[in-house]
Amino acid sequence: MPRLYGGVDGGGSGSRFSILDENGEVFAESIGECTNQWLIGIDKVLENVEDMWKKAFESKSMQPVQLEGLGLALSGVEATHIKEEIVEKMQAKYSHVTKKTVPVNDSCGAVFTAFKEGGIVIIAGTGSNCQLVSPQLVQYGCGGWGHLIGDEGGAYSIAHRLVKAVFDDMDCLQECAHNTEVGRNLVWQYFGVEDQMDMLQFYYTKFEKSHIAGLTASMAKVAREQQDPLILSCFEWAGAQYARMLSGVIKRFKRETGKDFRGPEEFVDAVCVGKVFDSWDLMEQGFRRQFNQQSVVSKVRLYRCAASGALGAARLCDFSLHLDHKSFTQMFCEIDGM
Repeated sequence: MPRLYGGVDGGGSGSRFSILDENGEVFAESIGECTNQWLIGIDKVLENVEDMWKKAFESKSMQPVQLEGLGLALSGVEATHIKEEIVEKMQAKYSHVTKKTVPVNDSCGAVFTAFKEGGIVIIAGTGSNCQLVSPQLVQYGCGGWGHLIGDEGGAYSIAHRLVKAVFDDMDCLQECAHNTEVGRNLVWQYFGVEDQMDMLQFYYTKFEKSHIAGLTASMAKVAREQQDPLILSCFEWAGAQYARMLSGVIKRFKRETGKDFRGPEEFVDAVCVGKVFDSWDLMEQGFRRQFNQQSVVSKVRLYRCAASGALGAARLCDFSLHLDHKSFTQMFCEIDGM
């Protein structure tokens, strides 16, 4: 039996477990339930991790065996005391699963799947986040504080921006620079309402952040088909937010380390994760415009990664594990300001 290493790419809606052999090849995989400790607690998270470990070996018609190491790249794992609690509970109750546990934030899994020695990840899902992860697993963040404080550029914020523009224009509070008819009809249709008062239930008694965020997919469809200026402006605004986050996280890195962050050929490389990047064609203009207005960095390359962050999570246990990063990363945007 080869030496095996495990990795989990975990979040609130679901998780993926990958097992790699000592050559970095995928040995087995499984999918499982929520592993966000803020939502279900650490004990339930670890139960779900053990369940995925079992399922991965079951997919190979094998009895589960102890892993050399297990990297847990989970949303909601930032604080040191949370990481320590996870390690302690894994040692006490789940030592049969792994000899060593390395818990990190889910951003680390994406970074080390895409890049060999750390880098930047921009996350654009229901919310948003940007993290710079060093080879030593030190993280520097910009954004990612939830929809009440931030999450600009995420699907929720894009949808909310349209709803707010419609409401403000109807109230004569802030006249919209664009005609709001198409946007208003889309909002009413998506939520199945006929006026502003009917909308309030979705922000109070029936509030579901993911449901409001779902409007963004409909917005993208209308933006492409009808080229509606208001809806297009919402996506361009979102693109600008990601450029701001990218320059912000680089500035934070320099502020805290005194060093410039650069990659090969003086480029800053960032992997982009999340379904909102499926609408890059609608966001690109806003990203480029905002990027060209800042002076922190002049050269950037953005990548999408076809592989799960679980692979990078497994590497955290042993950095000698080789992944063919170039085979599952693809550059989709390059800006060379020099």
